[in-house]
Amino acid sequence: MRLIITRIAAFRRTFSVSGSPLALVLALVLAAPQFVAAGENEASFIDEVHDNWSDTVLNTADTIDSFFSELPADEESQKTRLRVYLKLRYDGHDGTGLGGGLRGKLSLPRTEKRLNIIFGSDDHEANRDRAEDDQNISLRLKPRPDGRRDKLRFDIGIRKRIGKYQLYGRVKHRKSYITGGPSVPILTNTLYYFTSAKFEYNGRLDLDRPLSSQFFFRPTSEIRWYENNPEMCSDGFCFDQYFSLYQRMKREKQQAIAYDLDFSFRNQPDFELNDANLKLRYRRVTSLDWLFWEIEPGVHFPAEHDHDATFRFTLRLEGVFGHNDIANINQDFLPINDPWKRSN
Repeated sequence: MRLIITRIAAFRRTFSVSGSPLALVLALVLAAPQFVAAGENEASFIDEVHDNWSDTVLNTADTIDSFFSELPADEESQKTRLRVYLKLRYDGHDGTGLGGGLRGKLSLPRTEKRLNIIFGSDDHEANRDRAEDDQNISLRLKPRPDGRRDKLRFDIGIRKRIGKYQLYGRVKHRKSYITGGPSVPILTNTLYYFTSAKFEYNGRLDLDRPLSSQFFFRPTSEIRWYENNPEMCSDGFCFDQYFSLYQRMKREKQQAIAYDLDFSFRNQPDFELNDANLKLRYRRVTSLDWLFWEIEPGVHFPAEHDHDATFRFTLRLEGVFGHNDIANINQDFLPINDPWKRSN
């Protein structure tokens, strides 16, 4: 551990550009191999702590689940899984920020698998930053499956809006369409109601298209409206357009990469481009199979700074706890499971 600290200090001195906080980000990235090469004793201790936390998560879920029934639950039906992350970001205008949180679900199998407690968002989000800012906890009710391609979900819980936590309810409907061609349109409509922020609407259209056995393309169009949240969409509508290209890696279970181009528009006071973002995302599992890291270098062009090119760099460290705590780096990264198979 002392060697790791020494390496970080050395890298920071080497890359210190007029005291720029970017030096710390670079130091952490360049020192990452030292963490991977940690001694067996340290790795064993970390794994022991991780196992204890995973047991605590599973025991908590089982305690809550037992409230609904005294019958014993099948251990194999317990799907509780939480992901805890730390995020360090440097932005040319906003400086350096450190954050963190958790996402995932507490599984309640005694409710016939129809109820789950959700932390954060367990869906694939086109804008992950906005999803993480929600900081929500909710109880999700899933209707009984009927074999159709559409999905209906109901959530009630607590979510942060207009600077405070509020009770909310959500109805979400998702439907995919068979076109007979390689592209698969997916339409999602979501309606929220908050005790203070009132109604919100989110409409989203994804178009999944495999380009080859090595590349998968997904453009996403999204429109948002907020009744009582003037900080969002300038009291009007937001229109966001995302383009994501996913490349299949040789070691696809250990690493993943994507290339993104995003545009964000507002219609108030006039229809205009609010921001554009060009970035790369690269994710990799560490020597601890429950822990992975991700880097995201990019350039964006915010309207509040006259669309000047602004460098942004994000480093994430994320661990998995609970059931099946081996990290699946494609979860929350690839929009669907095994997109490469669709090209065959």
